Amino acid sequence: MISAARLAAAAEILDLIGAAQTPAEQHIGTYFRARRYAGSKDRRWVTEFVYRALRRQGELDWATVETGLEPSPRLRCFLSLLLFEGVVPEDLAKSWFGGPHGLPDLTEAEAAALAKVVTLDMSAMPAEAAGNFPKWLADKIIEQYGESAADVMQAYGHRAPVTLRVNALKATRDDILATLKEEGIDAEPTPFSPDGIILKDRLNLSRHPLLEGGRIELQDEAAQIAARLALAHPGMSVVDFCAGGGGKSLAMAAGMAHQGKIYAFDTNARRMRDIQARATRAGVTLIEPVAITGDDSDVDIFGPLVGSVDRVFVDAPCSGSGTWRRQPDQKWKLAPERLDELVALQGDILNRAAPLVAPGGRLVYATCSILEGENEAQITAFLLSHPEFSLLPVSALWDTAGLDGNWAQEVFAVTPTEGGRDGFFAAVLEKGAAR
Repeated sequence: MISAARLAAAAEILDLIGAAQTPAEQHIGTYFRARRYAGSKDRRWVTEFVYRALRRQGELDWATVETGLEPSPRLRCFLSLLLFEGVVPEDLAKSWFGGPHGLPDLTEAEAAALAKVVTLDMSAMPAEAAGNFPKWLADKIIEQYGESAADVMQAYGHRAPVTLRVNALKATRDDILATLKEEGIDAEPTPFSPDGIILKDRLNLSRHPLLEGGRIELQDEAAQIAARLALAHPGMSVVDFCAGGGGKSLAMAAGMAHQGKIYAFDTNARRMRDIQARATRAGVTLIEPVAITGDDSDVDIFGPLVGSVDRVFVDAPCSGSGTWRRQPDQKWKLAPERLDELVALQGDILNRAAPLVAPGGRLVYATCSILEGENEAQITAFLLSHPEFSLLPVSALWDTAGLDGNWAQEVFAVTPTEGGRDGFFAAVLEKGAAR
């Protein structure tokens, strides 16, 4: 593909992404499956260009508006070249248009606007544009994080690392690190999780023998930490209340030595369709996927479990704000009304999960969010309405969970500014013993 065709592909993909709620990666995958002629270098260039435009959309749209035009995928592509790659307006018209697969030529208004862009004072951008967040979300982050808000938002301008979890049932971290080194793959241990490995280069390991053999799983370090904080021991009964693809179930099962039971619940059976295959690959036999409805009709499923489960892990549906380095398009699609719906749903799920916990058992609440309303505020509200539960400080559980380093806070809450991890939240609640 020539430069003009690459740019046209990026603009078309950005247009597709903006018109749907589905994640960007799905649109990119579908686009290139229909265009097998695109080489690997072309696919890589277009993909990275698209993701950068999504991560830095605030800057691009502010600059567009300052020139007097309305933002669009086409203009975001032009401005990306000018602002982030040093292309000058004159060369844009010469080198990035033309050919059967190129974009239509610049209009007079576009040419005038692009000439104006290079004269803009980018330091005059408001906080939300500089941080590349919608204003309503930027306001929430500024209110919550204060002086560190700018750093939090800026962290989303970088790509997230590829992080692996070593399956302790089949391998040790040292074994996997040695294997990766032999293959020339540069990797290092995660600082907190004793099971984690960070790849220093972005590699696709989806068909790697280590993954296919169940010796590793793709999982961010923060999620690994949350699963360890559950302290699921051999012989316990465990419920993974919002199991999805089963990543937390598999992580907890690795510490249960093939003894006990994990019920993996989710309202979407399709999300759980790979759990059994992943469990077989990992050598795990404890997990039973169960589709639930999320309403009172679940009584037949929950009834036998009420008051008997040692660990209930609620990985609640959330904004996903902690993962927006990987899915930068989602921060532009989240609406305040949807966030309110998610907060209400999280509270409802906690209320449905709580009765399952046995006296002396524990409820772990986790989200991949950095927003207080989905995290600390949920725990505060839950404890007020469920006095039989109390908060167990994560700081007191850290060493027992086998985690490295130190943690001083009562809950586990991180943003992407810290150690390369995704933004994440986890709190551990204990149910009082029966009297």
